[in-house]
Amino acid sequence: DVGALEGLAAAGVPCFPMRDAATSKAEKIGWGGAAFRNLGVRKITLLIDLLELGADVVLMDADTVLLQDPLPFLRRWPDADILASTDHLVNSTATHGLEALHAAHSHWNIGFFFIRSRARHFAHAWRDLQIRKPHWWDQHSFGFLLRQGVNGNGTVRGNGGPNGLGWDLTGDKSGLSDPLLFRAFTNASLVVGTLSVVKFGNGHTSFVQRLPWKFGVAPYFVHATHQYSGSPGKRHRIREAGFWHDPPAHYDPPGGLLYAPLHLPDSVLRPTSPEGKPLFSMQRDFLDKTYNHSQHPSLLAHFNLAHVQVRHIRDAVALAWLTGRKLVLPPLACGFDRGPFPSMGKSGETTYQDLPMYPCPLDYVFDLDRKSSGPFPALLEVAREYSLLNNSRMPREVLASTLRLGALPPGSTGESLKQDWASHKLVELGQVPPAFGPGSLLSEEQQQNYKRSLQGFTDVWCCVEPPRWGEAGHILYDALFDLVPHKDRFNREWTCPWHIVVGHKPPRC
Repeated sequence: DVGALEGLAAAGVPCFPMRDAATSKAEKIGWGGAAFRNLGVRKITLLIDLLELGADVVLMDADTVLLQDPLPFLRRWPDADILASTDHLVNSTATHGLEALHAAHSHWNIGFFFIRSRARHFAHAWRDLQIRKPHWWDQHSFGFLLRQGVNGNGTVRGNGGPNGLGWDLTGDKSGLSDPLLFRAFTNASLVVGTLSVVKFGNGHTSFVQRLPWKFGVAPYFVHATHQYSGSPGKRHRIREAGFWHDPPAHYDPPGGLLYAPLHLPDSVLRPTSPEGKPLFSMQRDFLDKTYNHSQHPSLLAHFNLAHVQVRHIRDAVALAWLTGRKLVLPPLACGFDRGPFPSMGKSGETTYQDLPMYPCPLDYVFDLDRKSSGPFPALLEVAREYSLLNNSRMPREVLASTLRLGALPPGSTGESLKQDWASHKLVELGQVPPAFGPGSLLSEEQQQNYKRSLQGFTDVWCCVEPPRWGEAGHILYDALFDLVPHKDRFNREWTCPWHIVVGHKPPRC
Protein backbone atom coordinates (compact mmCIF):
# COMPACT_ATOMS: atom_id res chain seq x y z
CA ASP A 1 0.00 0.00 0.00
CA VAL A 2 2.08 2.89 -1.31
CA GLY A 3 -0.32 5.51 0.07
CA ALA A 4 -0.06 4.14 3.60
CA LEU A 5 3.73 3.88 3.32
CA GLU A 6 4.07 7.50 2.19
CA GLY A 7 1.62 8.73 4.83
CA LEU A 8 3.45 6.94 7.65
CA ALA A 9 6.82 8.20 6.44
CA ALA A 10 5.48 11.77 6.25
CA ALA A 11 4.25 11.43 9.85
CA GLY A 12 7.70 10.37 11.00
CA VAL A 13 6.79 6.72 11.64
CA PRO A 14 9.71 4.34 10.92
CA CYS A 15 8.47 2.00 8.19
CA PHE A 16 9.50 0.11 5.08
CA PRO A 17 7.65 -1.89 2.39
CA MET A 18 7.55 -5.69 2.43
CA ARG A 19 5.60 -6.27 -0.76
CA ASP A 20 8.63 -6.58 -3.04
CA ALA A 21 10.16 -9.12 -0.67
CA ALA A 22 7.16 -11.41 -1.08
CA THR A 23 5.93 -10.95 -4.63
CA SER A 24 6.29 -8.96 -7.82
CA LYS A 25 4.84 -5.47 -7.90
CA ALA A 26 2.14 -6.53 -10.36
CA GLU A 27 0.97 -9.57 -8.40
CA LYS A 28 -2.00 -9.16 -6.08
CA ILE A 29 -1.67 -10.50 -2.54
CA GLY A 30 -5.09 -12.16 -2.31
CA TRP A 31 -5.99 -14.25 0.72
CA GLY A 32 -4.76 -17.83 0.45
CA GLY A 33 -2.71 -17.42 -2.74
CA ALA A 34 0.98 -18.18 -3.23
CA ALA A 35 1.97 -14.55 -2.69
CA PHE A 36 -0.12 -14.43 0.50
CA ARG A 37 1.60 -17.53 1.89
CA ASN A 38 5.04 -16.27 0.88
CA LEU A 39 4.35 -12.97 2.62
CA GLY A 40 3.48 -14.96 5.74
CA VAL A 41 6.95 -16.53 5.81
CA ARG A 42 8.57 -13.12 5.32
CA LYS A 43 6.45 -11.68 8.12
CA ILE A 44 7.59 -14.40 10.53
CA THR A 45 11.20 -13.81 9.47
CA LEU A 46 10.84 -10.12 10.31
CA LEU A 47 9.33 -11.11 13.65
CA ILE A 48 12.32 -13.36 14.39
CA ASP A 49 14.75 -10.55 13.53
CA LEU A 50 13.01 -8.24 16.00
CA LEU A 51 12.81 -10.85 18.75
CA GLU A 52 16.51 -11.68 18.33
CA LEU A 53 17.26 -8.01 18.98
CA GLY A 54 15.61 -8.41 22.36
CA ALA A 55 12.41 -6.56 21.46
CA ASP A 56 8.96 -7.58 22.63
CA VAL A 57 6.70 -7.28 19.58
CA VAL A 58 3.08 -6.42 18.80
CA LEU A 59 2.20 -7.79 15.36
CA MET A 60 -0.90 -6.39 13.63
CA ASP A 61 -2.60 -6.91 10.27
CA ALA A 62 -3.21 -4.05 7.86
CA ASP A 63 -6.99 -4.33 8.24
CA THR A 64 -6.86 -3.39 11.91
CA VAL A 65 -7.20 -0.07 13.71
CA LEU A 66 -5.29 0.71 16.89
CA LEU A 67 -7.39 3.10 18.98
CA GLN A 68 -5.17 3.54 22.04
CA ASP A 69 -1.80 2.34 23.31
CA PRO A 70 -2.24 -1.35 24.26
CA LEU A 71 1.16 -1.81 25.94
CA PRO A 72 0.10 -0.85 29.50
CA PHE A 73 -2.73 -3.38 29.24
CA LEU A 74 -0.51 -6.13 27.80
CA ARG A 75 2.12 -5.60 30.49
CA ARG A 76 -0.38 -6.51 33.20
CA TRP A 77 0.69 -10.13 32.62
CA PRO A 78 4.52 -10.09 32.90
CA ASP A 79 4.67 -13.89 32.84
CA ALA A 80 2.71 -14.15 29.57
CA ASP A 81 4.90 -15.07 26.59
CA ILE A 82 2.09 -14.67 24.03
CA LEU A 83 -1.22 -12.80 24.23
CA ALA A 84 -3.36 -13.23 21.11
CA SER A 85 -6.69 -11.96 19.80
CA THR A 86 -9.38 -14.44 18.81
CA ASP A 87 -12.17 -15.06 16.30
CA HIS A 88 -14.45 -16.03 19.17
CA LEU A 89 -17.88 -14.35 19.13
CA VAL A 90 -18.71 -14.38 22.84
CA ASN A 91 -17.52 -12.21 25.70
CA SER A 92 -16.79 -14.50 28.67
CA THR A 93 -15.33 -12.15 31.24
CA ALA A 94 -16.82 -9.31 33.29
CA THR A 95 -13.43 -7.63 33.64
CA HIS A 96 -12.67 -7.65 29.88
CA GLY A 97 -9.15 -8.85 30.64
CA LEU A 98 -8.43 -12.35 29.32
CA GLU A 99 -11.14 -14.60 27.95
CA ALA A 100 -12.24 -17.55 30.10
CA LEU A 101 -10.66 -20.91 29.32
CA HIS A 102 -13.93 -22.75 28.92
CA ALA A 103 -15.29 -20.19 26.44
CA ALA A 104 -12.41 -19.05 24.26
CA HIS A 105 -12.31 -22.14 22.10
CA SER A 106 -12.19 -20.46 18.69
CA HIS A 107 -9.17 -19.82 16.48
CA TRP A 108 -6.58 -17.38 17.70
CA ASN A 109 -6.29 -14.57 15.19
CA ILE A 110 -2.75 -13.42 14.41
CA GLY A 111 -4.14 -10.09 13.17
CA PHE A 112 -3.10 -8.92 16.63
CA PHE A 113 -0.80 -10.68 19.04
CA PHE A 114 1.90 -9.75 21.54
CA ILE A 115 5.02 -11.92 21.87
CA ARG A 116 8.00 -11.46 24.16
CA SER A 117 11.57 -11.88 22.98
CA ARG A 118 12.01 -14.88 25.29
CA ALA A 119 9.51 -16.75 23.07
CA ARG A 120 11.69 -16.50 19.96
CA HIS A 121 12.12 -20.30 19.92
CA PHE A 122 8.39 -20.46 19.12
CA ALA A 123 8.82 -18.01 16.22
CA HIS A 124 11.66 -20.13 14.78
CA ALA A 125 9.48 -23.25 15.02
CA TRP A 126 6.59 -21.36 13.42
CA ARG A 127 8.69 -20.34 10.41
CA ASP A 128 10.17 -23.84 10.06
CA LEU A 129 6.68 -25.38 10.04
CA GLN A 130 5.47 -22.83 7.50
CA ILE A 131 8.38 -23.66 5.19
CA ARG A 132 7.74 -27.41 5.54
CA LYS A 133 4.00 -26.90 4.96
CA PRO A 134 3.87 -24.14 2.33
CA HIS A 135 0.15 -24.63 1.72
CA TRP A 136 -0.75 -24.10 5.36
CA TRP A 137 -2.21 -20.79 6.47
CA ASP A 138 0.20 -19.11 8.89
CA GLN A 139 -2.64 -18.52 11.35
CA HIS A 140 -3.45 -22.24 11.32
CA SER A 141 0.16 -23.23 11.90
CA PHE A 142 0.38 -20.68 14.76
CA GLY A 143 -2.49 -22.39 16.58
CA PHE A 144 -1.29 -25.87 15.65
CA LEU A 145 2.07 -25.29 17.31
CA LEU A 146 0.64 -23.78 20.49
CA ARG A 147 -1.71 -26.74 20.89
CA GLN A 148 1.23 -29.15 21.00
CA GLY A 149 1.60 -28.47 24.70
CA VAL A 150 -2.12 -28.62 25.52
CA ASN A 151 -3.89 -31.70 26.87
CA GLY A 152 -6.58 -33.24 24.67
CA ASN A 153 -7.02 -34.11 21.02
CA GLY A 154 -9.68 -31.65 19.90
CA THR A 155 -12.37 -34.34 19.61
CA VAL A 156 -13.36 -35.40 23.13
CA ARG A 157 -15.30 -32.71 24.99
CA GLY A 158 -13.04 -31.10 27.54
CA ASN A 159 -12.81 -27.77 29.33
CA GLY A 160 -12.44 -25.46 26.37
CA GLY A 161 -9.32 -24.26 24.67
CA PRO A 162 -8.04 -23.02 21.34
CA ASN A 163 -9.81 -24.22 18.23
CA GLY A 164 -12.15 -26.74 19.82
CA LEU A 165 -13.91 -27.86 22.96
CA GLY A 166 -11.71 -30.97 23.16
CA TRP A 167 -8.67 -29.07 24.42
CA ASP A 168 -8.07 -28.82 28.15
CA LEU A 169 -6.49 -25.59 29.40
CA THR A 170 -7.16 -26.19 33.08
CA GLY A 171 -3.85 -27.88 33.84
CA ASP A 172 -0.99 -26.72 36.06
CA LYS A 173 -1.48 -23.07 37.09
CA SER A 174 1.33 -22.92 39.62
CA GLY A 175 3.34 -19.73 39.39
CA LEU A 176 0.96 -18.04 36.93
CA SER A 177 -0.19 -14.49 37.65
CA ASP A 178 -3.71 -15.15 36.33
CA PRO A 179 -5.74 -18.40 36.27
CA LEU A 180 -6.89 -17.46 32.77
CA LEU A 181 -3.34 -17.93 31.50
CA PHE A 182 -2.34 -21.43 30.40
CA ARG A 183 0.76 -23.34 29.36
CA ALA A 184 1.18 -24.32 25.74
CA PHE A 185 3.68 -25.28 23.00
CA THR A 186 6.34 -28.02 23.27
CA ASN A 187 6.88 -29.21 26.85
CA ALA A 188 4.37 -26.57 27.97
CA SER A 189 7.22 -24.09 27.60
CA LEU A 190 5.10 -20.98 26.90
CA VAL A 191 2.54 -19.07 28.93
CA VAL A 192 -0.36 -17.92 26.74
CA GLY A 193 -3.54 -15.89 27.14
CA THR A 194 -6.49 -15.00 24.90
CA LEU A 195 -7.29 -11.29 24.68
CA SER A 196 -10.76 -9.90 25.35
CA VAL A 197 -13.15 -9.86 22.39
CA VAL A 198 -14.46 -6.53 23.70
CA LYS A 199 -11.18 -4.64 24.03
CA PHE A 200 -9.47 -6.44 21.12
CA GLY A 201 -12.49 -7.08 18.97
CA ASN A 202 -12.94 -8.93 15.72
CA GLY A 203 -15.28 -7.79 12.97
CA HIS A 204 -18.31 -9.43 14.55
CA THR A 205 -17.88 -8.48 18.21
CA SER A 206 -16.91 -4.92 17.24
CA PHE A 207 -19.04 -4.02 14.22
CA VAL A 208 -22.01 -6.40 14.38
CA GLN A 209 -22.60 -7.03 18.09
CA ARG A 210 -20.98 -3.66 18.93
CA LEU A 211 -19.82 -5.01 22.29
CA PRO A 212 -17.49 -2.12 23.23
CA TRP A 213 -20.40 0.32 23.00
CA LYS A 214 -22.85 -1.98 24.78
CA PHE A 215 -20.46 -2.44 27.69
CA GLY A 216 -19.25 1.16 27.68
CA VAL A 217 -15.67 -0.02 27.23
CA ALA A 218 -13.07 1.88 25.19
CA PRO A 219 -11.51 -0.68 22.80
CA TYR A 220 -7.80 -0.82 22.15
CA PHE A 221 -8.16 -2.31 18.73
CA VAL A 222 -10.69 -3.44 16.12
CA HIS A 223 -10.13 -5.92 13.30
CA ALA A 224 -12.20 -5.85 10.10
CA THR A 225 -12.88 -9.59 9.92
CA HIS A 226 -16.25 -11.39 9.62
CA GLN A 227 -17.14 -9.08 6.74
CA TYR A 228 -17.92 -9.15 3.02
CA SER A 229 -17.04 -7.17 -0.12
CA GLY A 230 -13.26 -7.47 0.27
CA SER A 231 -11.18 -4.38 1.04
CA PRO A 232 -13.98 -1.88 0.23
CA GLY A 233 -16.15 -3.65 2.79
CA LYS A 234 -13.41 -3.44 5.41
CA ARG A 235 -12.84 0.28 4.83
CA HIS A 236 -16.56 1.02 4.95
CA ARG A 237 -16.99 -0.85 8.26
CA ILE A 238 -14.20 1.24 9.76
CA ARG A 239 -15.77 4.41 8.35
CA GLU A 240 -19.18 3.49 9.80
CA ALA A 241 -17.51 3.22 13.22
CA GLY A 242 -15.91 6.66 12.76
CA PHE A 243 -12.35 5.29 12.89
CA TRP A 244 -11.27 6.13 9.33
CA HIS A 245 -9.49 9.44 8.68
CA ASP A 246 -10.60 10.81 5.31
CA PRO A 247 -9.49 13.98 3.51
CA PRO A 248 -11.71 17.09 3.91
CA ALA A 249 -13.48 16.45 0.57
CA HIS A 250 -15.03 13.31 2.01
CA TYR A 251 -17.02 15.44 4.48
CA ASP A 252 -17.45 18.50 2.27
CA PRO A 253 -17.54 17.30 -1.37
CA PRO A 254 -17.57 19.88 -4.17
CA GLY A 255 -21.15 19.15 -5.26
CA GLY A 256 -22.55 18.94 -1.75
CA LEU A 257 -24.30 16.22 0.24
CA LEU A 258 -27.79 14.72 0.03
CA TYR A 259 -29.36 13.05 3.06
CA ALA A 260 -32.61 11.10 2.70
CA PRO A 261 -33.53 9.58 6.08
CA LEU A 262 -35.74 6.50 6.12
CA HIS A 263 -38.27 5.96 8.90
CA LEU A 264 -39.10 2.26 9.18
CA PRO A 265 -42.51 1.42 10.69
CA ASP A 266 -42.54 -1.07 13.55
CA SER A 267 -44.53 -3.50 11.43
CA VAL A 268 -41.52 -3.73 9.08
CA LEU A 269 -38.68 -3.33 11.58
CA ARG A 270 -40.11 -5.55 14.33
CA PRO A 271 -42.77 -7.75 12.73
CA THR A 272 -44.66 -10.34 14.76
CA SER A 273 -46.54 -13.54 14.04
CA PRO A 274 -50.36 -13.76 14.36
CA GLU A 275 -49.69 -15.01 17.90
CA GLY A 276 -47.68 -11.89 18.69
CA LYS A 277 -44.24 -13.56 18.71
CA PRO A 278 -41.26 -11.69 17.17
CA LEU A 279 -40.44 -12.99 13.68
CA PHE A 280 -36.82 -11.88 14.04
CA SER A 281 -35.66 -14.52 16.50
CA MET A 282 -33.54 -17.64 16.17
CA GLN A 283 -35.17 -20.03 13.69
CA ARG A 284 -34.32 -23.73 13.93
CA ASP A 285 -36.35 -24.26 10.76
CA PHE A 286 -33.52 -22.59 8.79
CA LEU A 287 -31.48 -25.76 9.42
CA ASP A 288 -34.27 -28.11 8.27
CA LYS A 289 -33.51 -29.21 4.71
CA THR A 290 -37.10 -30.45 4.26
CA TYR A 291 -38.68 -27.10 5.13
CA ASN A 292 -40.19 -24.94 2.38
CA HIS A 293 -38.02 -21.89 3.06
CA SER A 294 -39.61 -19.89 0.24
CA GLN A 295 -42.70 -19.52 2.45
CA HIS A 296 -40.98 -19.07 5.83
CA PRO A 297 -42.70 -16.10 7.51
CA SER A 298 -39.50 -14.90 9.21
CA LEU A 299 -37.53 -15.03 5.95
CA LEU A 300 -40.31 -13.20 4.14
CA ALA A 301 -40.24 -10.51 6.83
CA HIS A 302 -36.42 -10.30 6.64
CA PHE A 303 -36.45 -9.73 2.88
CA ASN A 304 -39.36 -7.31 3.12
CA LEU A 305 -37.31 -5.24 5.60
CA ALA A 306 -34.22 -5.42 3.38
CA HIS A 307 -36.01 -4.61 0.13
CA VAL A 308 -37.82 -1.59 1.58
CA GLN A 309 -34.37 -0.15 2.36
CA VAL A 310 -32.77 -1.31 -0.89
CA ARG A 311 -35.47 0.48 -2.91
CA HIS A 312 -35.06 3.66 -0.87
CA ILE A 313 -31.28 3.67 -1.29
CA ARG A 314 -31.57 2.76 -4.98
CA ASP A 315 -33.88 5.72 -5.59
CA ALA A 316 -31.76 8.09 -3.49
CA VAL A 317 -28.59 7.09 -5.38
CA ALA A 318 -30.29 8.04 -8.66
CA LEU A 319 -31.21 11.47 -7.28
CA ALA A 320 -27.71 12.02 -5.90
CA TRP A 321 -26.24 11.14 -9.29
CA LEU A 322 -28.61 13.50 -11.12
CA THR A 323 -27.83 16.42 -8.80
CA GLY A 324 -24.08 15.80 -8.58
CA ARG A 325 -24.17 15.21 -4.81
CA LYS A 326 -22.88 12.51 -2.49
CA LEU A 327 -25.55 10.54 -0.68
CA VAL A 328 -25.36 10.14 3.11
CA LEU A 329 -26.84 6.69 3.62
CA PRO A 330 -29.42 5.99 6.31
CA PRO A 331 -28.48 3.34 8.90
CA LEU A 332 -29.33 -0.13 7.65
CA ALA A 333 -31.43 -2.66 9.58
CA CYS A 334 -31.24 -6.45 9.13
CA GLY A 335 -33.65 -9.01 10.48
CA PHE A 336 -31.01 -11.74 10.72
CA ASP A 337 -27.26 -12.12 10.90
CA ARG A 338 -25.23 -13.27 7.90
CA GLY A 339 -22.60 -15.98 7.95
CA PRO A 340 -20.58 -18.32 5.72
CA PHE A 341 -22.79 -21.36 6.39
CA PRO A 342 -26.39 -22.25 7.35
CA SER A 343 -27.46 -20.92 10.74
CA MET A 344 -30.56 -20.13 12.78
CA GLY A 345 -30.36 -16.44 11.86
CA LYS A 346 -27.67 -15.75 14.44
CA SER A 347 -25.22 -17.80 16.47
CA GLY A 348 -26.75 -19.17 19.64
CA GLU A 349 -23.60 -18.14 21.48
CA THR A 350 -23.85 -14.44 20.61
CA THR A 351 -26.07 -13.59 23.54
CA TYR A 352 -25.41 -9.84 23.21
CA GLN A 353 -26.50 -9.70 19.58
CA ASP A 354 -29.95 -8.18 19.14
CA LEU A 355 -32.43 -9.01 16.40
CA PRO A 356 -33.22 -7.05 14.36
CA MET A 357 -29.69 -5.72 13.92
CA TYR A 358 -29.86 -1.94 13.85
CA PRO A 359 -27.52 -0.59 12.66
CA CYS A 360 -26.43 -3.40 10.38
CA PRO A 361 -23.18 -3.26 8.34
CA LEU A 362 -23.76 -2.10 4.75
CA ASP A 363 -21.74 -5.05 3.36
CA TYR A 364 -24.34 -7.47 4.76
CA VAL A 365 -26.77 -6.46 1.98
CA PHE A 366 -24.88 -4.50 -0.70
CA ASP A 367 -21.92 -5.60 -2.82
CA LEU A 368 -19.41 -2.85 -2.11
CA ASP A 369 -16.69 -4.44 -4.24
CA ARG A 370 -18.74 -4.16 -7.43
CA LYS A 371 -17.40 -1.71 -10.01
CA SER A 372 -19.46 0.91 -11.84
CA SER A 373 -21.45 -0.10 -14.90
CA GLY A 374 -22.04 2.39 -17.71
CA PRO A 375 -22.69 6.02 -16.75
CA PHE A 376 -23.85 5.19 -13.21
CA PRO A 377 -21.26 5.02 -10.43
CA ALA A 378 -20.73 2.14 -8.03
CA LEU A 379 -22.45 2.61 -4.67
CA LEU A 380 -19.37 3.74 -2.74
CA GLU A 381 -18.46 6.23 -5.48
CA VAL A 382 -21.62 8.20 -4.76
CA ALA A 383 -22.45 7.28 -1.14
CA ARG A 384 -21.12 8.13 2.30
CA GLU A 385 -21.43 6.13 5.53
CA TYR A 386 -24.54 6.58 7.66
CA SER A 387 -22.50 7.99 10.58
CA LEU A 388 -20.96 10.82 8.53
CA LEU A 389 -23.11 13.64 9.93
CA ASN A 390 -22.25 12.63 13.50
CA ASN A 391 -18.52 12.31 12.82
CA SER A 392 -16.41 14.69 14.88
CA ARG A 393 -14.47 15.56 11.70
CA MET A 394 -17.58 16.90 9.95
CA PRO A 395 -17.09 20.67 9.45
CA ARG A 396 -19.64 22.77 11.32
CA GLU A 397 -20.14 24.99 8.28
CA VAL A 398 -21.48 22.00 6.33
CA LEU A 399 -24.11 21.26 8.97
CA ALA A 400 -24.93 24.96 9.25
CA SER A 401 -25.61 25.09 5.50
CA THR A 402 -28.54 22.64 5.54
CA LEU A 403 -31.69 22.90 3.41
CA ARG A 404 -34.57 20.73 4.67
CA LEU A 405 -37.34 19.76 2.27
CA GLY A 406 -40.33 17.48 2.65
CA ALA A 407 -40.56 16.71 -1.08
CA LEU A 408 -39.35 18.07 -4.40
CA PRO A 409 -41.24 20.93 -6.08
CA PRO A 410 -43.44 19.82 -9.02
CA GLY A 411 -41.65 19.86 -12.34
CA SER A 412 -38.18 19.45 -10.81
CA THR A 413 -35.31 18.22 -12.96
CA GLY A 414 -31.75 17.32 -12.13
CA GLU A 415 -30.49 20.61 -13.51
CA SER A 416 -33.11 22.76 -11.78
CA LEU A 417 -32.33 21.08 -8.45
CA LYS A 418 -28.61 21.71 -8.94
CA GLN A 419 -29.36 25.42 -9.31
CA ASP A 420 -31.89 25.58 -6.47
CA TRP A 421 -29.57 23.74 -4.07
CA ALA A 422 -26.31 25.40 -5.15
CA SER A 423 -25.98 27.58 -2.06
CA HIS A 424 -26.50 24.68 0.37
CA LYS A 425 -23.80 22.19 1.28
CA LEU A 426 -26.31 19.70 2.73
CA VAL A 427 -29.84 18.95 1.54
CA GLU A 428 -32.11 16.81 3.72
CA LEU A 429 -35.03 15.39 1.77
CA GLY A 430 -38.01 13.69 3.37
CA GLN A 431 -39.48 12.05 0.24
CA VAL A 432 -37.28 10.68 -2.54
CA PRO A 433 -38.76 10.40 -6.06
CA PRO A 434 -38.80 6.90 -7.57
CA ALA A 435 -35.98 5.99 -9.90
CA PHE A 436 -38.37 4.09 -12.20
CA GLY A 437 -41.83 4.66 -13.61
CA PRO A 438 -44.13 7.67 -13.08
CA GLY A 439 -42.49 10.43 -11.08
CA SER A 440 -38.92 9.44 -12.00
CA LEU A 441 -36.52 12.25 -12.89
CA LEU A 442 -34.49 9.88 -15.06
CA SER A 443 -35.07 9.75 -18.81
CA GLU A 444 -36.22 6.47 -20.33
CA GLU A 445 -32.70 5.76 -21.56
CA GLN A 446 -31.23 6.57 -18.14
CA GLN A 447 -33.74 4.24 -16.48
CA GLN A 448 -32.71 1.36 -18.72
CA ASN A 449 -28.99 2.03 -18.09
CA TYR A 450 -29.63 2.25 -14.35
CA LYS A 451 -31.52 -1.05 -14.42
CA ARG A 452 -28.50 -2.78 -15.91
CA SER A 453 -26.11 -1.25 -13.38
CA LEU A 454 -28.33 -2.35 -10.48
CA GLN A 455 -28.02 -6.04 -11.36
CA GLY A 456 -24.82 -6.16 -9.30
CA PHE A 457 -25.92 -3.67 -6.64
CA THR A 458 -26.79 -6.18 -3.91
CA ASP A 459 -25.28 -9.33 -2.41
CA VAL A 460 -26.75 -12.51 -0.88
CA TRP A 461 -28.03 -13.50 2.53
CA CYS A 462 -26.54 -16.75 3.83
CA CYS A 463 -27.95 -19.29 4.55
CA VAL A 464 -30.63 -21.87 5.03
CA GLU A 465 -29.88 -25.58 4.83
CA PRO A 466 -30.38 -26.58 1.17
CA PRO A 467 -32.41 -29.71 0.40
CA ARG A 468 -29.42 -31.56 -1.07
CA TRP A 469 -25.70 -31.61 -0.30
CA GLY A 470 -23.69 -29.38 -2.64
CA GLU A 471 -26.56 -27.02 -3.46
CA ALA A 472 -26.45 -23.35 -2.48
CA GLY A 473 -28.46 -22.18 0.52
CA HIS A 474 -28.14 -18.42 -0.01
CA ILE A 475 -30.85 -16.03 -1.18
CA LEU A 476 -30.18 -12.99 -3.35
CA TYR A 477 -31.21 -9.49 -2.32
CA ASP A 478 -32.69 -8.06 -5.51
CA ALA A 479 -32.33 -4.33 -6.19
CA LEU A 480 -35.03 -4.60 -8.88
CA PHE A 481 -37.41 -6.79 -6.86
CA ASP A 482 -40.41 -4.50 -7.49
CA LEU A 483 -39.98 -4.27 -11.28
CA VAL A 484 -41.52 -6.79 -13.68
CA PRO A 485 -39.89 -7.87 -15.92
CA HIS A 486 -36.22 -7.66 -14.96
CA LYS A 487 -33.02 -9.68 -14.80
CA ASP A 488 -31.23 -10.19 -11.49
CA ARG A 489 -27.56 -10.58 -10.64
CA PHE A 490 -27.65 -14.29 -11.52
CA ASN A 491 -29.07 -13.33 -14.94
CA ARG A 492 -32.42 -14.89 -14.09
CA GLU A 493 -35.44 -13.51 -15.93
CA TRP A 494 -38.27 -12.38 -13.62
CA THR A 495 -41.64 -12.21 -15.42
CA CYS A 496 -43.67 -12.42 -12.19
CA PRO A 497 -43.58 -10.72 -8.76
CA TRP A 498 -40.45 -11.33 -6.64
CA HIS A 499 -40.48 -14.28 -4.24
CA ILE A 500 -37.84 -16.18 -2.26
CA VAL A 501 -35.71 -18.50 -4.38
CA VAL A 502 -33.01 -20.45 -2.58
CA GLY A 503 -29.68 -20.72 -4.41
CA HIS A 504 -29.47 -20.27 -8.17
CA LYS A 505 -32.75 -21.93 -9.10
CA PRO A 506 -35.02 -20.12 -11.59
CA PRO A 507 -37.99 -18.07 -10.39
CA ARG A 508 -41.31 -19.88 -10.12
CA CYS A 509 -43.03 -17.83 -12.83
